[in-house]
Amino acid sequence: MNTDAVLTYGAPFLGAVLLSLGIAGGVVGGYSVVQTELGLCGNPIVTVETAEDTERLQDGYGEGGPTLDRIPLSNLSAAEREAFEAAREASTREGEVDGAFPNREAIERGVLVTTDGEAYYTTLASDNECLAADPLLLPLGVVGILLGIGGVLTPPLYRWYLAFERRQGGA
Repeated sequence: MNTDAVLTYGAPFLGAVLLSLGIAGGVVGGYSVVQTELGLCGNPIVTVETAEDTERLQDGYGEGGPTLDRIPLSNLSAAEREAFEAAREASTREGEVDGAFPNREAIERGVLVTTDGEAYYTTLASDNECLAADPLLLPLGVVGILLGIGGVLTPPLYRWYLAFERRQGGA
């Protein structure tokens, strides 16, 4: 096997592969470390439409529209009730469920929560699960990046070394 071909083509190719895998590992590993501190994951978020928008949605479907489950506000858990009330009052119409979520499956499909004679379309807006990654992914990614850089820089370093040897031999 020709050493020049390996150092000219093989090492940079392997370096590029290690570099790309290292970047991917470093990004995923780094994100998994900081996501909880930055509030990028956590509790699910529900969205609640206004009573007027809910009525308009139901009227727009007519008789062929979907049949939605109805859940009285009193049947929601304390955490679901708090999220529902927070969403009704918020300008974004969203509330975070911080606690027990027994009606999760129904709310994921979309339900009508009834209170005070009015119905509010409620559904899950975001699940916000945290990414689970091995803690070694970040340091392994950094090592992959460094090895990849070394592989990519092998041809110019090899050419520099050959030129240096020629100069030393000629002196």
